[in-house]
Amino acid sequence: MAKKVAAWIPVWAIIVASILISTQYGKVPPSQPSMIETLGISYTMQGLLMTAFSASALVMAMVFGGTLIDRLGARKVVSVALLASVVGNVIALFVTSDAALLATRVLEGAGYGVTMTAGPVIIAAWYEPKKRGIASGVWGANVGLGMLLSTGLANPILAATDWSGMWVFSLVSTVLALLLVVICVRMPERASDGLDADVGAGPASADATDGSQKHGLLWGYLAPFALLTALMFFLVGGATDAFNSFTVTYLNVELDRPYTEANITSMLASFGMLVGSVVIGVIFARAKDKMLVLVVNIALCTVFLFSWFNMDASVAVTYVVGFLGGCFLGAAPALFFAIPPFVARSPHTVGAAVALVVLGQNLGTLAIPAIVGNVLDTSGYSMAAIVMGCLSCVALVVAIAFKRKMNEKLADPEPVGTVE
Repeated sequence: MAKKVAAWIPVWAIIVASILISTQYGKVPPSQPSMIETLGISYTMQGLLMTAFSASALVMAMVFGGTLIDRLGARKVVSVALLASVVGNVIALFVTSDAALLATRVLEGAGYGVTMTAGPVIIAAWYEPKKRGIASGVWGANVGLGMLLSTGLANPILAATDWSGMWVFSLVSTVLALLLVVICVRMPERASDGLDADVGAGPASADATDGSQKHGLLWGYLAPFALLTALMFFLVGGATDAFNSFTVTYLNVELDRPYTEANITSMLASFGMLVGSVVIGVIFARAKDKMLVLVVNIALCTVFLFSWFNMDASVAVTYVVGFLGGCFLGAAPALFFAIPPFVARSPHTVGAAVALVVLGQNLGTLAIPAIVGNVLDTSGYSMAAIVMGCLSCVALVVAIAFKRKMNEKLADPEPVGTVE
């Protein structure tokens, strides 16, 4: 029993910390009207505040997060990164210029990027594959939960104060995340590298028996299957972000539905994403043919993305389809984040494999919604649906083409010294 408690503490500490740090991402959208009124910032600066945060998170995940986590350990690296976020948040409460506020967003993005990279590494360290289901599923929903937390508390906070209230809220959240990591996050004592025997297992990693210490820093980032996972996440995740970005506009403007109805549909889809993430985490952990789970999920996402912006149904049908589509789309991130511990080149490069997935996710977020927006400006929603569906089709082809090889990598080995 003591071992079970010891395992749950670090795993759920990093999961809760990831939800709390996500409030740094989610605090800007609801604060924008207040920032325009009190600070006089432009719409361009609002966009840059989000872009700077995402770019910082991406750089930290790729350049520092993956490499340093693999070599120095998750607890040290995440703690330092979260401390940088705390410092950035505090400074933001006292700055008056746009440039200074933008610089603080770079600091805030550091903790977010590194925490997102560390989570799957810690989960893989403490649990063998069959026991990762719920933890991996909730982990995949951490950003959605953080966004819901920020959105849900924004109205009472902004009613009582201005934009700075949301910054104080995210500061408290980040401090709590830092304390959780410092106090609760540990790696298993049973393995000096802190990883299960299944991590990086499979025929394709046979050349990794000497460990990553004999290879250059980029060696872990060149894992073929991790690169393919990042590519699929880029395509499906980017299309999902486009769905999130334009669904309310499609229903309200294109179909002339009431804003309340459009917003409820979006909220149901968001709730579906949380449900799908948790459910698929359990299914993936227990499935023998793990790549089949991924292929089926991408196929469902593809069908939904092809049809959503061509659908004009009753209110009840729209709500149901929106929720189910959210389940399909929300399951995908949980799968993509569950795969890296299996496809890393060695037990010492899991952080690098996760960083690649984070790279795919962020590049998709930055690129594909903009592409779809351009299509909407020039052609319309039907063409946008074709673009989104075709992107997922490419991911589906990749998943099918490498299904057999990936299954060899994802096959559960005999657990060796795993935590019970």
